[in-house]
Amino acid sequence: MEKRRMSVIAGDLRAIVPVAVIAGACVAASMAAAADKPYTLGISMPFLGNSFMVVQANLLMDGAKTAEVKTLPVANADRDAGKQITDFHNLIGLGARGIIVVATDSEAIIPALNFAASQNVPVVSIDIGPAGGKAAMIVRANNYKMGEDAAMATGKALGGKGSTLSLMGDLATVNGRDRSAGYRDCLAKNFPNIKLIEKPTYWKSDVATSVTQTIVTATPDLGAIYMQTDAGMIAGVLNVLKSAGKLKKVGEPGHVFLVGIDGAPQALQAIRDGWLDLSISQPLDLYVKYGLDYLQGAVDGKTYAPGQTDHNSEVVTFNGNPMDLLPAPLVTTQNVDDKSLWGNQVKQ
Repeated sequence: MEKRRMSVIAGDLRAIVPVAVIAGACVAASMAAAADKPYTLGISMPFLGNSFMVVQANLLMDGAKTAEVKTLPVANADRDAGKQITDFHNLIGLGARGIIVVATDSEAIIPALNFAASQNVPVVSIDIGPAGGKAAMIVRANNYKMGEDAAMATGKALGGKGSTLSLMGDLATVNGRDRSAGYRDCLAKNFPNIKLIEKPTYWKSDVATSVTQTIVTATPDLGAIYMQTDAGMIAGVLNVLKSAGKLKKVGEPGHVFLVGIDGAPQALQAIRDGWLDLSISQPLDLYVKYGLDYLQGAVDGKTYAPGQTDHNSEVVTFNGNPMDLLPAPLVTTQNVDDKSLWGNQVKQ
């Protein structure tokens, strides 16, 4: 039973959320072409509790398979930073010669990265950035800017007054801190008369729902809700508003402005249905594509320096490591059906 809890194979991941993932061919074509050294890939996930993480893990497995890279079973840390360190030791012990990681805790992952470096096993961190340690590359979006974008949209929608609820992620991750700080700083600078209510949720759907219930009940002038992961929060938030008699469509009197980060399929559908105003789409498919590309390069002995890339992004230095910052598009009714959005490349 313990072995089952520690690792989840790709087929089992698909049983958690009924999604058909993006074809692996487009994710890994360039990786396959550039591969010089065959290697065994280890994948370390922080949890598999929402569709975003499940799709990400499935894409990694599919992309590696298309590139004919051998993979070990996906290691699921289940939100336990200590277990993620153990997972690194186990993956390397089982023969992993390269690792893709989504960190549970940005600080706590450092010993795992350093251990991998001591074993000459390159690591690429995607989605969530580490606070230090040795990584061949970090691939993520500018989470602070995503928070700013959400705040600007909120402030304009509220006309600079009223209250807004920020459903924060896990503040143990740089993503949670950046998404919160970007939103907070932008509101304070540009819309000082908006009251900000911040509540941590640890990326947990049930916590987000409970917090929303409390704040909606206690805050008559609540005009907006900012979901730092719409993949895990949108259903609960909509249900709370409906139960409270406050679920109004965009443009209707009494509508609570809703903005989220992720661009999950359910969020895109909520935009189409008129409930969600805006989603900021994380480039999940590109995290995987370029994460695998960079890891193959690192296994082949390549190193990476700051500068512009050939895919509309920039590599910068972040906590001593190179980081490729990918663009995160804003999604509204105007572009919700854009086929390039990852949320339109999967089916619920």
